[in-house]
Amino acid sequence: MIGTASLPAQTLEVDDSFDAETLVRDVFTSGSCETITNIKQIGESEGALGFFKGGLSSVGFDEGIILSTGKAKLAVGPNNYTSTGFRFDETFTSDQDLNVASTGDVYDRAGIEFDFVPLTPEVTFRYVFASEEYCEFVGQNFNDIFGFFISGPGIRGPFSNRAINLALVPGTDQAVSINNVNFRSNSQYYLDNEFPDIRESNRCRGGTGRGPRFELIEYDGQTTVLEATVRLRVCQTYHIRLVVADITDNQFDSAVFLEAGSFNLGGSVSLEDDVAGDEPPVVYEGCSPVNFRVQRGPDSNPNSPQTVNYRIGRNSTATRGRDFASGNGTVVIPAGEDFALVPVTAFADNVNEGTENIWFYLDVPCACFTDSIQFLIKEPEPLDLGLEEAFYCPGETARLDALVEGGVPPFRYNWSFGSAEANPELASPLPAEIAVTVSDNCGQTQRKTVNTFRSEPPRLAAEAQDFRGCADGTVLGDFFLTGQGPFTVTYSVSGGGLETQVFAEDSLQTWSFPRGGDYRLTRIQDQACTSRLDTAFKVSFLAPFLSPRTTNPSCAGLTDGTVELTHVPTTAPYTYTFNGQDTTQLSYDDLPAGTYRVGVTDSLGCTDERDVELMNPDPVLLPEINCENIRRAPLRPSAQGGLPPYSYSVNGTNYFDETGFDRLRPGEFYQLYVRDAAGCVVTDPSFFWPQAAPRMARLPTLVPQELAGTARIAVDYFVPDEQIFSYSWSPPELFDCPDCPETNVMAPETQSISLAVEDIYGCRDSLVTQVAIDGRVPVFVPNIFSPNNDGMNDFVSVFANPQQVAEIESFRIFNRWGALLWEDGGYLPNRAGRGWDGTFNGQAVTSGAFIWSVTFRLRTGEVQSASGSVVLMR
Repeated sequence: MIGTASLPAQTLEVDDSFDAETLVRDVFTSGSCETITNIKQIGESEGALGFFKGGLSSVGFDEGIILSTGKAKLAVGPNNYTSTGFRFDETFTSDQDLNVASTGDVYDRAGIEFDFVPLTPEVTFRYVFASEEYCEFVGQNFNDIFGFFISGPGIRGPFSNRAINLALVPGTDQAVSINNVNFRSNSQYYLDNEFPDIRESNRCRGGTGRGPRFELIEYDGQTTVLEATVRLRVCQTYHIRLVVADITDNQFDSAVFLEAGSFNLGGSVSLEDDVAGDEPPVVYEGCSPVNFRVQRGPDSNPNSPQTVNYRIGRNSTATRGRDFASGNGTVVIPAGEDFALVPVTAFADNVNEGTENIWFYLDVPCACFTDSIQFLIKEPEPLDLGLEEAFYCPGETARLDALVEGGVPPFRYNWSFGSAEANPELASPLPAEIAVTVSDNCGQTQRKTVNTFRSEPPRLAAEAQDFRGCADGTVLGDFFLTGQGPFTVTYSVSGGGLETQVFAEDSLQTWSFPRGGDYRLTRIQDQACTSRLDTAFKVSFLAPFLSPRTTNPSCAGLTDGTVELTHVPTTAPYTYTFNGQDTTQLSYDDLPAGTYRVGVTDSLGCTDERDVELMNPDPVLLPEINCENIRRAPLRPSAQGGLPPYSYSVNGTNYFDETGFDRLRPGEFYQLYVRDAAGCVVTDPSFFWPQAAPRMARLPTLVPQELAGTARIAVDYFVPDEQIFSYSWSPPELFDCPDCPETNVMAPETQSISLAVEDIYGCRDSLVTQVAIDGRVPVFVPNIFSPNNDGMNDFVSVFANPQQVAEIESFRIFNRWGALLWEDGGYLPNRAGRGWDGTFNGQAVTSGAFIWSVTFRLRTGEVQSASGSVVLMR
């Protein structure tokens, strides 16, 4: 937004840095809704448009927009030259509206154009035309020209798009120009700013000195502040072009000043009523009209009249013309006024239709705001008048009350003694008879006449006493009154301000006191008279307020808590309750933690009950050992809760601090006692003392294993067995006990194995080692035998480790030429008597070397073969 703070009014400033969009939206136009679109600059002259301020003394209004045929900044005074000009165009240009308005060539045109939607049927704005062509070119053919060309629905003019020119001399159809507004023609709208010698040489009239604007503005002459006005159709789209140009030559500058905020498209309005509260205003049938206000909004221009349309809502139950009248649907807020009134009149139809309503709505369908107001139409209630018999006290004034019900306010009163007040006062003695006539706003009239009576002063009697009751109840007092009720008693409480208590009738009356204190009654007044009183008494609201004192149990779970009660004394005797049981005690011992209900009742029945809570201190918590502290030695666990510091014992007699845990043996169970600074003790009957170590175990670097055999794995454990929760060997199928601390492994090949150990505190170690397989053939065949039946070495057989070899599948003997001499198979190894006996087909073969071949199956299921030679000796 462009700032509006200005320098002193006599200083004109121009800023040409703003574009057309900003100048139109933020300066020239005003209104509550965004109804302007398609803003464009007319012409391409840089610096021809600008924002000005400080123009009140020179232009006629403080700030706004300047449209110039030269540089806008050249408008700033003083008037140094009579022919100031800046040439934008070296050749003439064309403009669809200025070419119609003038026959001369158009130069240096500048302006703005935009579309807009009016929210009010009349749009106005204020402007000033100024030129360097004053006054020497008045009456010449090459006068500079400007115009405000508006087109749209309902407009039929000679310019482009059937536009008309709004820049007219007031009261005429002549366009504002140098030839139409000057020192000769329409001079009342002309302001001279010429050099005195130029004025004299061109016979331009005027004085011999410089004018009051000579030091403030450059132009030699200008119009007064003029107003352009046009009536349009609300909510229709219109287009306006505001343009100024040099004609015939481009040597002398002219400009149009447009007042900031004067292009008002219609400010917001609201519908208001004069009724206080949330209820709708009521208009009564056949009575005076009731108005609603059409109120300007804060964005409305108060200097211009504002036309507002309103309509009757379809949700109204009353019918316009039959039930009511409310204007013609259009109201004008005059210039300088904040609102306009619309009267609503309800017709008397002598038919009781019940309550009807009227809804009035703003009728501006394209506005960004709306408002409504509801009126109710009612039949006037019958006017009823009451007037009680008048009592008066000798020497005092009497107040008379006309009791009006129904009717329609305001009411008018006419008393027989000349008063027009609703509740007049009359000096005693009163006339024997008094009459009053009341009329309402609908013309209804009632009259009442009553007799008057002399009365004696009222009296009040009460026994001097104190009134007592319970704080949560009421305290009542009985008084005897004589006189003409109702009675008003004036009193004070404990020296405070005066208050009143009203009793409706005479004789015995009961007063429910509002609060306790020292009461002093000072005056009593009935219908006619007033009497002084000097009656004092005390009102007490009592409560035996309990104040318990408690002692919590010394240790969690103990029963040594106490409760001691005191209370505010009220009225004895007292009875007490403790947890629902009647008692006479005020002190209770040996109590565990918990909530206890205590109560007291006095002789008036006033009670107080409350809950008293005894709370255990924080319990002492046994030391907890976790994975984090079990990894670091020395292990120093600590208790929690209770009152630190703590001490520990394993026999209940000798206590030690945390360093004493170093004397416990890892892997042993103890009965642990923990004592806090308050002497509270907790025990753990099976406290296990672990071994603190960075890791729990170590595997051998290498585990050797024969092919198809097993190997025992010896693990080096650093913590007691009781400290370990689980073992897990992997892969489990290789082990005869995959969850034992030590086990046998049978690996089919050289590979890694692992052990995962988890202790009772959640620590977990993963250990890895390597099983190395001995790949040598696990069978043996002797290399010599002597089959001589001497019982020794008579057979050649296959020998093997039975834990590795499961079966000899085949065993064969060949001679040196490869001929098969003997074979056997399908038996266990190490059968010395199951072999070759050195024969072939039952005949002994001669000594020599022979070839053997064996096929055997390992316990892993793998089948292997081996061969070699054997020597037979006889």
